[in-house]
Amino acid sequence: MKKILVPTDFSDCAKNAEKYAFFLAQKIDAELVFLHVINTPVDWSKLTKEQENLFPDAKEEIAQSKQKLNDLVKQAGALGIKSRKILIFNNSNEKIHRYVEAEHIDMVVMGSHGVYGFKDYILGTNTYSMLRNSKVPVIVVKNLPEKLKLEKLVLATNFKEETGPTFKMVENLAEILQVKLKVVYINTPTYFLETNDILNFGKEFLNEFAIYAHEINIIDSFKEERGILQFAEKINSDGIAIITYGKSDLKQYFSPSITENLIGLTELPVISIKAVKK
Repeated sequence: MKKILVPTDFSDCAKNAEKYAFFLAQKIDAELVFLHVINTPVDWSKLTKEQENLFPDAKEEIAQSKQKLNDLVKQAGALGIKSRKILIFNNSNEKIHRYVEAEHIDMVVMGSHGVYGFKDYILGTNTYSMLRNSKVPVIVVKNLPEKLKLEKLVLATNFKEETGPTFKMVENLAEILQVKLKVVYINTPTYFLETNDILNFGKEFLNEFAIYAHEINIIDSFKEERGILQFAEKINSDGIAIITYGKSDLKQYFSPSITENLIGLTELPVISIKAVKK
């Protein structure tokens, strides 16, 4: 885990993500890459200095953004964290994804609004898009406790064979983050199974894919999100990890929408890991 991307719009929720990124970078000795996107009225990179003066508002916004990015780099330096800044003009979410791939980013830390409602409003367009498309883990941060810690992490799983390779990735991530995984299966009326059946196929799954020993925890709940939150509260977890799919059906019920709902309902950081193909 060498590079953590921190997209920021300098809002309050983005500042919480920045603070959490500082915490993570110190914990695992990673480099931070602060990224800010400005939507300029024209292609700013092609303007001459004289032409820039024709757009005073955009020029002022760019100057302020550069200063704020410089401040973040200085804060990182004061904490002994290696960092750099990226300012992008006229960009889009898709280009941000390409940047993640091109620069070999290992993780993304982003902010989220603290309101439960329409997806774009809850998460912000960039966060929403990253959750749906990112090939690397995305940590979404809303509010922060007074003292940051990451010792226990809930991992919600359905023990399906297709999630096996991703489960190994999560174990590796937990090792890097120096955190204890607490595995939980949410037993809902829609996908109800008897406890012994869950334990049996859970043990088979862990024997095949897990590197470390894990206790299988089972929570009966009407909704996946509610069950995950109940378990997280029960063990006083410091965060929640969830393996997400592109779609939800009878066999694979952890869809991006469940992850997004979860973010709207909890104050804990949520790590979304997109399932990889076998």
